[in-house]
Amino acid sequence: MSARPPRRGPLLVRIELGLAAFAPAFALIGLRSWGQWWSWAFFALAAVGILVLVVGALYVARGNPDPIALDEIQDASDQVVGYIAAYIVPVVIDTSTSTLNAVIATVALFVVFLIHVATGRVHINPLLYLLGYRVYTAKTKEGTSFFLVARTDVADWTDEHPLVDLASSVLVERWSARR
Repeated sequence: MSARPPRRGPLLVRIELGLAAFAPAFALIGLRSWGQWWSWAFFALAAVGILVLVVGALYVARGNPDPIALDEIQDASDQVVGYIAAYIVPVVIDTSTSTLNAVIATVALFVVFLIHVATGRVHINPLLYLLGYRVYTAKTKEGTSFFLVARTDVADWTDEHPLVDLASSVLVERWSARR
């Protein structure tokens, strides 16, 4: 059976995941634009992104995990590097000095955002790494591919593992402090 990448997931889910992944960049542009009317638009986008993260965490914490056996698991951490450009935009461009700089920063950030959403890169959220999670690509014995978000060492996984299905293309390990 040929290897296939994980599904990108529905567009609405990718936009939600994108807002969550880009929340720090939106907040940084909001801070950089402090005192300008447009700063509140960026703070609102950052707040929506944080809300998506919280709702996703609650869904995983309360969702019903299914025992799923994964045949192949590969690290996808290298894809996190793509976010560096988006997080640097607010640092490099001072949006408070002129409307033109604000427009340039906004266009640059949204182009990067749209590319991440269109390609499905938003499944690899760098904020997850700050919370102790890592992102992988994984495949079942049947050949179905997923993004896998896990806190424990996947090298130790041998059989089925309880995972919550998030957005039909992302499996998330429910982690408890009791481990």
